[in-house]
Amino acid sequence: MGMYPAYKEIPAALLTRLLERPDDEEWVDGLLFEAGDPDSGTAPGWSAAVSYSTLTDEELRARFTWPHLTFSAEQQRRLGGLDLGKYPDPDWFSHLLFAADTPQRIDLAGVLSADRNERNTAWEKIVEVPVQVADRSAYRRGSVEYGFHTDVPCYGISGYRTTEDLTSEWGRIERVLAAYPEHADRIIEQFEAQIRYYHGCVARGSADLNVCW
Repeated sequence: MGMYPAYKEIPAALLTRLLERPDDEEWVDGLLFEAGDPDSGTAPGWSAAVSYSTLTDEELRARFTWPHLTFSAEQQRRLGGLDLGKYPDPDWFSHLLFAADTPQRIDLAGVLSADRNERNTAWEKIVEVPVQVADRSAYRRGSVEYGFHTDVPCYGISGYRTTEDLTSEWGRIERVLAAYPEHADRIIEQFEAQIRYYHGCVARGSADLNVCW
């Protein structure tokens, strides 16, 4: 069985509540999950509190103004999630952003190529760039950092990112698109899921969790 890391968007106010008792699995699970049904084999799912925004439709429409992607009313309301592949795959998009958001321009033609061999060769160079992802631990005991405790069957909730962290990530996306106008449309097309996720988080003023299933 593999491990599948993902980011899960949550309201910033809910993150504040989670951090009150991060080592209390009953508290954490009560905020994040709906109970499953052991008799039918139904696993716990995300609660309503982490599934939909509490902002009004009018407020959401005023926030989703980025001209390069459109969001339906349902997409604006629903809190997002972003799969990161299978462990130990890198966070490809974060590597791309960190490599591209430097004073030295990189050649994105290979990464965006339709040729698989060209893409693989380009990615080998991209992932050599060290990446510092703003993933904060839930609490610390001495020198040891911990994530959120949970009894839900998953590998864990290792940490979180704040609204400010996600806003910073969105700022990096916009800088990269502005720095490479000749590739901007192709970047949006190839990494639409990632860009939609970060724009949704920022538009709703959300935080997120790092979960591994």
